[in-house]
Amino acid sequence: MAASDADRLRIAIALTALKFKPADQSCASYVLRLRSLFPPSTPTAPTADGSWKNHALALEKSLATLKEKYERQQIKALATAAAPVSDAAPSSSQVVKRKQKKKGADKRPDAPARADLETVLEDLNGRPEFVSLPMSNSLFSTVSAFQQLTDALNTSAAAVTAAQRSLLLSTTTRALTALSNVLHPILRSTEMTVVSQATTLQALARIVHDLISSSLPLLLRQPTKNASKPATVSTLLNKLLDSLISLVFHPLLESFTSLSHRYLTSLFAPTAPTTLPVDLRPDVLHLFQSIFSPLVAAPSNYDINLRSTLALTTLRELEGLFPPRRTEDTRPPWTHCNRVQALVRKDAFWYLCTILHVLFAPIKDCSTSGSAVRVDGAVSERRITDVLSRIINRCRKCQDSAVGGGTDACNDEIPDRDSNGEEIFEGPSNELDLDVIDEVGYGMILGIMEQYWRWTGEVQQDVVP
Repeated sequence: MAASDADRLRIAIALTALKFKPADQSCASYVLRLRSLFPPSTPTAPTADGSWKNHALALEKSLATLKEKYERQQIKALATAAAPVSDAAPSSSQVVKRKQKKKGADKRPDAPARADLETVLEDLNGRPEFVSLPMSNSLFSTVSAFQQLTDALNTSAAAVTAAQRSLLLSTTTRALTALSNVLHPILRSTEMTVVSQATTLQALARIVHDLISSSLPLLLRQPTKNASKPATVSTLLNKLLDSLISLVFHPLLESFTSLSHRYLTSLFAPTAPTTLPVDLRPDVLHLFQSIFSPLVAAPSNYDINLRSTLALTTLRELEGLFPPRRTEDTRPPWTHCNRVQALVRKDAFWYLCTILHVLFAPIKDCSTSGSAVRVDGAVSERRITDVLSRIINRCRKCQDSAVGGGTDACNDEIPDRDSNGEEIFEGPSNELDLDVIDEVGYGMILGIMEQYWRWTGEVQQDVVP
C-alpha cells in the first residue's frame, strides 16, 4: 500500500526528530518530552467556552428558528392564495359565481366548527400572571399561525397535498410544544394554587381542543389519488399522537397525585391559611377530556393503541399510590400528617379511576373489525391485565404462609386438599386490607375491571329486553 504525502511528511519529521535525540535519553522519554513541548493542536468550537456540544445545540436552535420562519412564509403564501381577490367592480354574474363557490366551500363536511381563539388569546394576554409565565409569547404566535394555516386549508378548493400535511403537522406540534411550556409550570409548581391557574387551564383546554379538532380531520382525510398516501397519513398521525402523549397526556396523568398533595396539605395545614387554595384537579380532568374526546370521535385504527398506552400510564400511577406491605403487625401512628397523606391517596385514586373509566368506555361506530384491531393491542391488553391483577391482590390481606407466624406472604395460588385428597387452589384472602383501601375504593377497582373486560370484548354487555 503506497503511503500518502501526509504520511511521508510525518515520517520525515519523526526521523529528523530522532537525529537530535540525546544519547543518554531513551526513545520513549524523548517522545513524551516532545509531546509536552509540542501539544497536538485540536480545532476548537467557535463558542465562548470552546465546547462542540454547545455549538451543536446552538446550530440546532438556529436551524429550528430558520425552519419556523420558512414555514411561516409558507403559511402566509397559502393564506394569500386562499384569500379572495378583490378586483374593480365585478359584474353581477361574477358575484353570483363567487357566492355559489363560497357556499359550496362552507358546506365542506370535514371542516369543524371553530372556536373563537382570538377571544381566548386576548383574554389570556390581558392577565399579568399569564404573561409572566415562560414561553407565553410563543403560545400566541404559534396558535395564530396554526389558525391561519387551517383557515387557508379549509377554504381552499384544492386537495391537501403531502407537503401541506407535513406543514400542518409541524405547525400543530409547535403549538402543542408552546402550550406544554405554559402547562408544565402550573402542574409542577410547589406554591399554593390560585384562581389564575385554574382560569389558565380552562383557556388551555379550549385552545388544545380546537387544535385537535381542526388538524385531525385534515390529517385523516383520505387521498383520492395515489395509493401510497395512506401510509403517509398513518405516519403523520403517529407523530401527532407521540407529541400529544409526551407533551400533554403524560404530564396530566402524572400530576393528579402531586396536585392532590399540594391542595390538601394547603387546605389542612396546621395553621389556617389566610386564603383558601384552589383545586386544579377538575380543570386538569377537563383538559384531559378536551384532548381525548376529539381524538376518539372519528373512528380510526389508532384508537385502541392510544387507549391502551394511556391506560398503562394511568394504572402505573394508580399502582404507585399503594404503600408497601408492612412486615410487622404494628401500625404507624395515626398522626395529622398520615391522615392527610391517606386523604391524598384516596382523592388521587378517585381521579385516576375516573380517567380509566373514560379510557375503557365502549367504542362506538368503529369501522375496523374487532379481530383486526385486537391483534395490534394484544400485548398492551396482557400488560393491562397484569397490572390490574396486581392491584386487586394488593387490596387484599396476605395469608400467613410462614410456619410459626413469621412474615405474611401473598401467593396467587395456595394449594389445599379436599376430603378426597385432591388439590384445590384458593386465591389470596378475600378480606380487604383496610389500611390500603376501603370498600368504596375496592368497588371502584372492580368496576374498572368489569368495564375493561367489556371493552376488550371478553365479556358481552347484558341486553335488557
